[in-house]
Formats: sequence, structure tokens, C-alpha cells
Amino acid sequence: HPGGECPASIPAGIGGCTERGARGGPIVPPARMVEAVGLLLLRLGPAIVFLVQGYLKVFGGHHDRTVALFLTVNIPFPEVTAWFIGGLELAGGLAFLLGLLVRPFAILLAIEMAVAIYKVRLPQGFLGASEYEMVLLLTCLAMSLLGPGRLSVIGRAH
Repeated sequence: HPGGECPASIPAGIGGCTERGARGGPIVPPARMVEAVGLLLLRLGPAIVFLVQGYLKVFGGHHDRTVALFLTVNIPFPEVTAWFIGGLELAGGLAFLLGLLVRPFAILLAIEMAVAIYKVRLPQGFLGASEYEMVLLLTCLAMSLLGPGRLSVIGRAH
């Protein structure tokens, strides 16, 4: 039973067995489920942010603003790059939401956030300017290492 379920014949507290619920299973959720929920929550924050930001850049009328920003910070090919970044954020947000292709999108979005910090935010100062992008960068790096977890489209197959 170590690392697995305890037989009903062993009382709670003996040999590492936990207290049992009404159905005989442990009251404390298994570590795998806690980890899966944690990874889902880790994905949902940036999923929402990137879906909204990508939608605004592609469909919501913020494309011209993005091009103007890219011009001011000397991003090459600002028109094409703005479309690319909008599409990347939209697709990446959807990927995070579904838990599909999380690692490659996490790496691409981490690179985007690193460039945004370096080119746009740091010239404005670190404090009060770049924390938001820094949290997204670190979250994307974590997701590139950890993957989507079990509560994802591909998690059910594993």
C-alpha cells in the first residue's frame, strides 16, 4: 500500500493510511489530482490573458496600436510582426486552455515576453513597468518545463 491505496482492513493512521471518506477512499485527494489541478490553474491565467490580447490584436481593433508600438521600439517588419504576435497569443491562449501543444507555445510566448520586457518595459523602469510581463514570462517557462498536466486534452491519453 505505500504510494497506493490502503486496504480497508488497515485503520487510518496505521502504516501511512489516511482517514477514509464515506466511500472508503482517502479524504485527502491523491497527490496526482492535486498536481493536476495545480497545473490546470497555472495554465488558466495566461490562457485568459493571451486569448484576450491575441483576440484584440487580430480581431478587436488593436492591430494598428500594436504596429505603432512596434515602430516606436524598432521591432522589424512591424505590420507582419503584429499579425504574427496576435496570432501567436490567440493560438497560444487556446493551446494553454486545452492543454494541447503547451510546451512549444510556452517557449514561444516566453520569448515574446522576454522581448517585450527588454524592448518596451525595461526602458520605462523595472518597478511599476515590467512585473506583469515578468509573471507571464516565468509562468510560460514553468509550463515549458512541466507540460500541461493530466487535466488537458492530451492528459487523458496518458
